[in-house]
Amino acid sequence: MSPHKIFVKEKKNFKLNYQKSPFVLFLNESEPLDETLPLQSKLADFLKKFISKKTFKNLPVNKSISLDNPLTLEPDCILIIKVQNSFNEKKLYNFGAVISDFKDQRPLSIIWNMSKSLTYTARTIQLRSYTFNRLKLDSNHLKKCAETTFFVNDGYNLSKSDLAKNDALAEGVFLCRDLVNLPANILNTKEFENELKSLKKIGLKIRVLNERDIKAIGMNLLFSVGRGSESPSKVMILEWEGGKREVKPTVLVGKGVVFDSGGLSLKSSSGMVDMAMDMAGAAVVAGVLKSVALSSLKINLVGLIGLVENMPGPNAMRPGDIVKSLKGDLVQVNNTDAEGRLLLGDLLWYSQLKFKPKRIIDLATLTGSIIIALGKEYAGVFSNDDKFCNEFLSICEKSNEKAWRLPLDKKFKNKLSTSAADITNVGGSQGSSIIAAMFLNNFVKKGIPWIHLDIAGVAKNTETIFSKRGATAWGVVALFEYFQEFS
Repeated sequence: MSPHKIFVKEKKNFKLNYQKSPFVLFLNESEPLDETLPLQSKLADFLKKFISKKTFKNLPVNKSISLDNPLTLEPDCILIIKVQNSFNEKKLYNFGAVISDFKDQRPLSIIWNMSKSLTYTARTIQLRSYTFNRLKLDSNHLKKCAETTFFVNDGYNLSKSDLAKNDALAEGVFLCRDLVNLPANILNTKEFENELKSLKKIGLKIRVLNERDIKAIGMNLLFSVGRGSESPSKVMILEWEGGKREVKPTVLVGKGVVFDSGGLSLKSSSGMVDMAMDMAGAAVVAGVLKSVALSSLKINLVGLIGLVENMPGPNAMRPGDIVKSLKGDLVQVNNTDAEGRLLLGDLLWYSQLKFKPKRIIDLATLTGSIIIALGKEYAGVFSNDDKFCNEFLSICEKSNEKAWRLPLDKKFKNKLSTSAADITNVGGSQGSSIIAAMFLNNFVKKGIPWIHLDIAGVAKNTETIFSKRGATAWGVVALFEYFQEFS
């Protein structure tokens, strides 16, 4: 679906159809009703009386209440949001969530009689308007999403570029959500490739490494994961060259397991049912690159996506197999359901050999244990560089995408020791998210700033400030904001 459209007009152009159009009004208990608001006199009188009543006085600050429009026999609603003079960015995001839930896809007018920027409120309305209707036959889903119009004071300092960036961000978020929500029988590795190739039209360079290329390069770990599937394994390379040519790129690495059965270490039926979302890391990378390209950000960015399907079969990787990585380490595969770290290990090493990046971020629905540690509220963050990590976490805080840092500890790497090879891919259940991160750390060269994001808990089926249900696209907003501030 197309992202929700946001328009901004001056209040003098405000024309309200009271019969059909709901609208939103911000009221401050300590100030009288703004006489310049373009309201009919009966409605203005009603609101003045409402402000003096206990119903409004007892309403907590930053909370809302909906009222039937008193001017009609078939009234629509007015949403009143009680505000005070000072509030931060998070409140502006929250206003958008409240308005989005009130709106429910209807055209809406918002009287923005505040000095704060409407950018964050508009962003939340846009991102929460998403509905996964791509597979429905009902022609109604083809209709454009309803519009929201902000009516602002004369001379309001509006940055049109901020709203344009919101539009670009929404495009990336919606792409990511569509990819995660699609079932594996539709979004196989070939169809995923086709989805990403369509991004050429917005200026991204797209290259594909097929199985012959993967084997020739020596990415044997990645190749081994997909050996049991009929869907061919692929590596997608997405490049955005928005910065100066001499500036090293930032590399985003995404786990793209289009379906994870666990391989021969087969998952239970309940554990397998939602494993079409095991490519959420890859989807986030695609969404970020789309938003960055549409915004023409001045940054050099590379997305590396490993597309595989982890299935049992006559050629499938076996527990106990020893495979040589691109780095040269011999890896003993003691559990074929710990496959994501295998493909990421090869991709991390390839990114450093090929692109000499100034920093790397990988994203993966990597471990179920991260959900035990952080629930479905926080992404797990691991990093070898305090400055890099703190910068990213500060952006997560401002952009309302929850993240929590966990340690990289050499004691956990000891759990990966094996007498038969250089390293094994699993190391027990205690601290297993950290153990997985330490496996990945083995494939990051010393001196390369690196962040690993375990998004298993936050990628799908959890409500966030920006999403109601299904895929969340966690990470697209924070990374997009990060690259605007730290190019």
